[in-house]
Amino acid sequence: MHVGTLLCALLTACVLLCASSAWGQELRTTASHNLYPRTLDLQLRQIIESPAAEVEPLREICAALLRDINDVVLHIERTPTEPYPYWERFEEALYALETLWKSWTVTDSVAEPYIPSAVALDEIVLALHRRAFIWHALLHAEAAEATPLTTLFGKSYDDIDRLMERTFAVRRYFIQFGSRLPVNRQTRQTWCDFLETQSWLNTLEASRQPVGHTVRLVSFSSSEIPVETLRTLSDRANTTIQRLDTPTFTNEQRSFLNHPVVNMWREELLSWSSDTIAPIHILPLIEQYEETGGMSDMRALARFVDQLSVSRTPEYRQLGENIRLQYGMANVRVFISNSLLNNHVPPTTSETARFRDTILSQPVIGRRQTETEITVSFIPHPTRVLVSVDVDIALETMSRTDAFATQLFNTGRTNVAARKQIELTERGFLTEPSQAQILDHRMRLVGMDTDFDGVPIISRLFRGIVRNQYDDRFREASTETQRTILRQVRGQLNRETEERLRPINERIRMLSQYVEDEFDLRVEQRASRTEENWLLTTWGICSPGTLLASTPPPATLPGAFADLKIHESLPNLLLSKLELEGKRGAVRDFKGMLAEKFQQPDLAASGENDNVELMFASYNPVVVRFVDGRVELTISIAALRLLGRTHRDFQVIVRYSPDYDSEGRLVLRRDGYISLINVREQVIIRAAFAKIFPVNRPFSLVPNMLESDPQFDYLTTGQSRIANGWFAVALVERE
Repeated sequence: MHVGTLLCALLTACVLLCASSAWGQELRTTASHNLYPRTLDLQLRQIIESPAAEVEPLREICAALLRDINDVVLHIERTPTEPYPYWERFEEALYALETLWKSWTVTDSVAEPYIPSAVALDEIVLALHRRAFIWHALLHAEAAEATPLTTLFGKSYDDIDRLMERTFAVRRYFIQFGSRLPVNRQTRQTWCDFLETQSWLNTLEASRQPVGHTVRLVSFSSSEIPVETLRTLSDRANTTIQRLDTPTFTNEQRSFLNHPVVNMWREELLSWSSDTIAPIHILPLIEQYEETGGMSDMRALARFVDQLSVSRTPEYRQLGENIRLQYGMANVRVFISNSLLNNHVPPTTSETARFRDTILSQPVIGRRQTETEITVSFIPHPTRVLVSVDVDIALETMSRTDAFATQLFNTGRTNVAARKQIELTERGFLTEPSQAQILDHRMRLVGMDTDFDGVPIISRLFRGIVRNQYDDRFREASTETQRTILRQVRGQLNRETEERLRPINERIRMLSQYVEDEFDLRVEQRASRTEENWLLTTWGICSPGTLLASTPPPATLPGAFADLKIHESLPNLLLSKLELEGKRGAVRDFKGMLAEKFQQPDLAASGENDNVELMFASYNPVVVRFVDGRVELTISIAALRLLGRTHRDFQVIVRYSPDYDSEGRLVLRRDGYISLINVREQVIIRAAFAKIFPVNRPFSLVPNMLESDPQFDYLTTGQSRIANGWFAVALVERE
């Protein structure tokens, strides 16, 4: 029995040894799962395994890219400080794939045959470029010499006390003398606020307090300070040193900071400066966020990027900047055509009215007829949204001037060209003072009455004197008349423009205030440009510690008057502000919260399962993805009480697709069955959520403005596109 047991043990050991040897061989040829781009791998394999005939030339390229991607990640994982020997091969395969992608891109006409694989290929090429950009920066950062966190392991609480004393001394210096030279003269920002001295003191005071729970200490040092405290103080020291070295400071500001008290503080901060993270740890966070798109993963990635951004090593900071470039693009883009604006410009108008004025100190009364034509044009600019309102005015007058014993009758014709420049900014529409010029001005004396008419000799003599005086002062009167016309035209154009823009600016202000108050988000204008027939304005709606779009939006199609494009990061960011992580309640409560938060009363409409109790998961509770031409909503639930039973830890996936209702209006309608993950009783749970998300209750994609305002009768929404994480919908002509 003893021998048999021994033989079994030896046999088991041999099997385990062989298995571990094989696993070790696999590890040497396959990159780690958490570093590997799993989503990109899946997309490439779908192309390789697709039966579509058009992907035949892609299969070999995609297979080669899979091998190259694995080699790149393996190299980064094992020898990140050495040059990558296969990079040229990887870039050649990427170039070949991109060449085919460009040949598939529909540019000439929307009537071109749709190639299903082209959408997937589009996402693959963009994802490959994104990874290549980051991998390059990562290899460069890993090869840099950095100051490790271990340099702080010898720090003690005496060092914290010394830093606290020097911070207090700097704060006192700033309070006494900083008001004479503020950091920013426009905002009057103080040095204490800019360098956060009070916040520094609060952090240091908290660091000196004993920790109430078990904290992992650095086992191989004599330091009593927890590692997390060292990280916090080091990151803050890095940030403060960067602010002290701000390159835009004036010589006067640099001289103010070149004070013994500040220099001693800087010296102490430098002793706390280090790099608290390893750049390679960014890859798992990137791949996890690419895979889920959830806010929990976005926050983790954003925190790491923030730490890179305050690193003491330039290469680390550059890596952080590269990631911000890739994951910090605008998440709202708006195209507006020139034809849309001109369709809503008032038509040519003709107006007749009496007027009273004073020219050369003489009262003038009469009647004028004004014809006004307005056009809107775009002023091409590479970085600004500029619009010009051009007004052409034809003015005809018949007037009478009363002078001493005389009445003069004149006719006049004047052509005026006026312009008002308008710019769209974060604060709304800003205007420049109106400009106007006289294109043509003609005045003619057509009649004269005097009190001496009928007196033979005196009448002719008096008329001659009046005529000579009129001729002498004609040029002066004409000039003053033109100045009066220009002043009136500019004033009227300024008033009318301001009156029209005031409610729009108020609406923009209220929307921005609503986003800030309800969701604690800020609205930032990003890259914008104006072309001859189109304007593009892009916006980033964000908050600290978040990322934005990472892919370019779908193209605007011909026939669109305007085009709105929203990245999936925006709805996820808005949902994250609901703080659903681990929240418990009834379906009715959550629907009411959504209706109130988003100001959409229809969301609170009563349903059959409003009394169902549920608790959201603490990780990515709700995620919105714009994929495969559909809106995909994934809900992660920790617990659900239904029909007396509790169901735990499962996911619900609901998909919506653009469709048209019976009246031809664009809507989002639930598409197909509701998918369930990790659920045993599929029928019961699916039936419950089918009532929460009924297929017969679509979401309208037609703004109320188009249906309630008669001037928009010719417009509707259409050309819906969902791709690369973007949802785009255009204003098109109603059929």
